[in-house]
Amino acid sequence: MRFYSIVVMIFFLNSHLYADITDEFPSYSYVLNEFDVDVNYIYDRDFQDFVYKNKEIYRQRFISAVNRGQLIVPTMKELMYQQDITPLFIYLAMTESAFKTEAKSVSAAGGLWQFMRATGREQKLLVNSTVDERYDPIKATYAAVDYLYKIREGLGRWYLAAMAYNCGQGCMQRAVARAGSKDLATLLHSPRAKVPEQTKKYIKKILLFALIGENYLFKQNDTLGERIYRMNRDSLTPVPVRAGDNLRHIANVLNMDYRILKRTNMHLKKDIIPPNTQVRVNIPTSRLPMFNLRYAGIYPNQRQRVATRY
Repeated sequence: MRFYSIVVMIFFLNSHLYADITDEFPSYSYVLNEFDVDVNYIYDRDFQDFVYKNKEIYRQRFISAVNRGQLIVPTMKELMYQQDITPLFIYLAMTESAFKTEAKSVSAAGGLWQFMRATGREQKLLVNSTVDERYDPIKATYAAVDYLYKIREGLGRWYLAAMAYNCGQGCMQRAVARAGSKDLATLLHSPRAKVPEQTKKYIKKILLFALIGENYLFKQNDTLGERIYRMNRDSLTPVPVRAGDNLRHIANVLNMDYRILKRTNMHLKKDIIPPNTQVRVNIPTSRLPMFNLRYAGIYPNQRQRVATRY
C-alpha cells in the first residue's frame, strides 16, 4: 500500500510539473505554429522532459549567444523578413554556431550557419584561399534561407527542413517514408523512422531556444526573452571598398575597434579585400554616414558605389 501511494504521489507531482510548461512558456503555440509543428507536441512527455532537464543551461547559453550577436542578430532577422521566412530560424543559427562568426566544427563546417565547403559552393558562396563567404553573416544568411526553402520543397514542413538541415534531406525523406507519417512526435518516437539521435536532440534544442526567446512577447517581465528584441539599435550594412584595402585601415577610418569589424568580416581570411571580386565589407549601420563621408572623401571614386542598405 505504501509503495502504491508513493507511485501515485510521484505520478501526481510529475503531472503537475509538466502541466506548468504552458504557463512557463506561453509562447509555445506561436513557436510551434511558426515551425509547422502540431501544437499538441507541447504535451509530448519526452519533449517536456527535455525542456525541464535543460531549460536552465539553455537560458545561460541563450544569454551568451545573444550577447555575442549584438550586430548580427538584427541583420539576420531583417534578411529573413525580406525573404518571407519565419525569423524564428534565428534559433537554428543559434543552435548551429551560438552566433560565433568564426565557428568551425570538427567536420570543417563553418560560419554562423555551419555550411560545409561543398554546400557553401552549391549555394553560390565564394570559398577559396582568400575569401570564405560561409563566414559572411549577410551572404551566408541569404544562402541559408535559400537552402531551407529548397529542402522544404521536398518535405512540406518547416520542422522537417530544420531537421534535414542537420542530417540531410534524403535522411528525412527516408525517415518519413519508414514512419509513414510526417508528424514530429511519431518521427521522434518511432523505431522504424530511424531518425538519428543527434537530429532528435537538434530539433528539441531549436524549439527550446525559441520558447525561451519568444517568451517576451507573451509574458510580462521576461527580461531574458527581451534581450533578443532589444537588439534593433544597430545592425550590419555591406559596403564596397577598394581592392587591396585592409580591415585595420577601414576600422581606423570608421574610428571603431578593429576586433569588432573583424568579427563581422571573418570571410576575409587575410583581412584584405582581394582584386577582381564583388566582396564587400560589413560595417555597423550606425557607421554608414561616417563611411560615406570619410571613406568616400578619401577615395572619391567610391562615392557612387556605396550602398545605403542591403
